[in-house]
Amino acid sequence: MVTCPCKVGIDPLKMPVRAIQDELNALLYNEEVQKACDAKDRELLTIVIAQPKAFHFDFLQGKTEWKVRGKWRRPDDGFDIERNVQLDIQFRDAANECVGKRIIELLKAYNTKMVGETLLYARTIPVEEGTL
Repeated sequence: MVTCPCKVGIDPLKMPVRAIQDELNALLYNEEVQKACDAKDRELLTIVIAQPKAFHFDFLQGKTEWKVRGKWRRPDDGFDIERNVQLDIQFRDAANECVGKRIIELLKAYNTKMVGETLLYARTIPVEEGTL
């Protein structure tokens, strides 16, 4: 029997990188895990990452990648323009949003351990209508 990883509650910062990657793939793509979490609501995970660091997310089993440009204000009132990659992944979440919250916790830990972005931008939003 599969247990929902959200119920296990292991601190992602105490997990090895490979375990974080495996749990992310399970939460995002594994139908048995989705059933165990009672995940039925459609959600979209978006991650925006600097293009040179996008390879850190190649472990994800399925995603849509978009080339995007970011413009950021510097402290000296100038601007930096970056080449970024936006990753979009549709997944199933539970009514209490435990899956989405766990995904964000795992991504924060993965960023700390592997990616090294000062601020990793990731969000989840409901998908109201779609063809998938």
